[in-house]
Amino acid sequence: MKFRQKHSGTLDLALALQRELIGRTGSWEPNFLPRPVSSETDLFRDGLRSWARAVGSGLPAFLAAARRPEDLATLVDDDRLRPGTTLVTTALTAAAPTLAEALPAFEDIRKQAAAEINDLLVPERYLTPLCAALGTAETERTLDLHLVPLAPAPPATGFLIDAGKITGLYVDCRRFRGSTLADAVLTMLGWAQLKSGAIPENHLSTELVRRLPGSAPYQRRLRVVLTKILVEMTAGHLVRSLDATHRPCVDVLGTKWRYARLYAVAERHWPRHLDGDIDRDEALNMMAADLSAHSPRWFVDSVDPSSIAADFYLLEWLTAAGDRTAGARLFRWLPHLCAELAGHLDNVIGNELGHYERARTQHYPQELADFITEINQGDSRVTWQRLRRDRGHGPALRLATDAFAGPGVEFGGEAWAPVAAMMRRYVQHELPDRVFVDQCFTLEHNNGSLFDKYHDTTTMRAVLDAQAATDVDTLLAHASAEVRELCHAHRLASAEGHPAWLGSTPTAPARIPAGPPGWSAAGLHTSAPGTVGCGDPSDRNAFDPLSDPMRDSPVRVRQTPARRPFSSSLRTYRSLAAVLHTELGDVHLALHPGETPYTADNFVGLATGSRTWTDPLTGTNGQGGFYDGTVFHRRVPGFVAQGGDRLGTGHGSAGYRIPDEIRPDRGFEQPFRLAMANLGRDSTGSQFFITLAPAPHLNGQYTIFGEVADDRSKGVVEAIASSSTAVRLERVTITAT
Repeated sequence: MKFRQKHSGTLDLALALQRELIGRTGSWEPNFLPRPVSSETDLFRDGLRSWARAVGSGLPAFLAAARRPEDLATLVDDDRLRPGTTLVTTALTAAAPTLAEALPAFEDIRKQAAAEINDLLVPERYLTPLCAALGTAETERTLDLHLVPLAPAPPATGFLIDAGKITGLYVDCRRFRGSTLADAVLTMLGWAQLKSGAIPENHLSTELVRRLPGSAPYQRRLRVVLTKILVEMTAGHLVRSLDATHRPCVDVLGTKWRYARLYAVAERHWPRHLDGDIDRDEALNMMAADLSAHSPRWFVDSVDPSSIAADFYLLEWLTAAGDRTAGARLFRWLPHLCAELAGHLDNVIGNELGHYERARTQHYPQELADFITEINQGDSRVTWQRLRRDRGHGPALRLATDAFAGPGVEFGGEAWAPVAAMMRRYVQHELPDRVFVDQCFTLEHNNGSLFDKYHDTTTMRAVLDAQAATDVDTLLAHASAEVRELCHAHRLASAEGHPAWLGSTPTAPARIPAGPPGWSAAGLHTSAPGTVGCGDPSDRNAFDPLSDPMRDSPVRVRQTPARRPFSSSLRTYRSLAAVLHTELGDVHLALHPGETPYTADNFVGLATGSRTWTDPLTGTNGQGGFYDGTVFHRRVPGFVAQGGDRLGTGHGSAGYRIPDEIRPDRGFEQPFRLAMANLGRDSTGSQFFITLAPAPHLNGQYTIFGEVADDRSKGVVEAIASSSTAVRLERVTITAT
């Protein structure tokens, strides 16, 4: 399967709008449409949902064929797509004037990406090995490849569908650059190969069903995820054969870390086939043999890092108590554990550094400003690996620490600064292995455990509390079976008294059974169920392939609770009123401190200057009321008046973010609601807006913390929204009880 590069302005526009509304990964990414958006623009969400009922997760191919949004209706030949097309057309028409100004800025990136793809992905280099690995026939079929500058992420890639068939694909060339872009394109071509046409005898899906049969949910899930890994691994291997410095997407973009056990099986055998050391059947047979040793649930379920932490703390305790067997076990395991934790955190640090694309760096040293700019050229996880290699581990981690602690503070970077600093000390041999491991488990970021991106950290807090309280029984409940057996043996050996105090010599502990042949109990990626560091507290027989009690259960979905970083210094009020003194008159507001205490307190603190804020114009701590002298920078008659930005552009803040306090019983069905603007979930800062008409399409997206109090004030707000020039907000006065 080959590709030909195409360009569609309408597809660019549609994907950019999709990214703006539902596809930006966080408030740190640049946005081009002012929020909140108009009701016409918001119709795009409903249009996509309507299309999805007919084309699934792809987009209709005619979207790329239209020269203008207005042409979409003339290209629809499926009645199921007509209602959604009408909504999408209306939304694109409303958003086009703004997005059309932003898109040309990425044209040079697109041209460079097109040249890189043509140089790297020559069909003669990739087509035969790709088809051979996937077991699909080489065809003359050609797909349209659209390199787009702004696409929803993740995954920043997707297919174009016509009559149920894949006719094209798109890849975000702003996020994926160079060899990483080639990797992403090959991955999409691999999936298109597997999904197209007739299924030959040696088709990868057929081969996996033959070797790993079964229709239970976990068995099906195992085959799906393994297919994903093999496709990504194949694409990365082919690109690496063209660029020796390439780090495959299966690693840096997360599949390796999310499915650590299954990836480890594939990594043992599939690259050997891709290198030509063994044939395809032999590689598949060896993978199937490894996977058949345990229940599919073992390879698909999320790793539990709290179990790994419990193993570590209990082995330390046993070693300190004089248990030589435990000490030897810890000694053998520790290097592998350190490597796993360091690799995981290194990947996550790279991901977090991409959260500062919007950070204002003009007030920081040039080296740091250049680092933040460079790290966000493409996917930060990929760029971080290159910068760390080029600059050296220590210097790169120092810059990462400064980025988190400096311009990144507005976006929660202060929680990651100590993590990067700890990693720098470790790679420079300033931290012993055991101290490093302990800090990996005990340090936290905004939402809790450092490992919540890829692993299930639901019980990590319970394990850390148990460690702090020396609650051995709770630690045992989370530990692996092997560590529980070691603890039981130790207790039997020291039942008559504590050997460290009484001078007795502990008897030899019970022998711990070895894992299955061919398996090493060294670390997470190679451990068997029940062994030290396996990441699961279940008994050894829980993952027996024939008697797994949950083999027919629905696949367990990872649930990671998010801790919202509310301030601990909340000032509460029984009642609050505010007056916006503007050059067009006063606006009296009634606030709701009982319903939105943190938002109300934040507004009062900024208005009075009692809360510390950063002036975006100077980068220094501001003096006095934050809102004094600002303007209503956004004025849309009949919709909204928005202010609270000292930059006057809609891109400024007070130097920090607070979480939302969105209430389901408070909506925008009535006009003249006072709400805080945001850039996505939990990104409220200083900007606020007042609606002038019912706007139910905004429900559930913004914190409503007050309303306009009287008719005269409503008239002033309408005059502000109708003004052709920015309206100055002189000051804000607060009345509180």
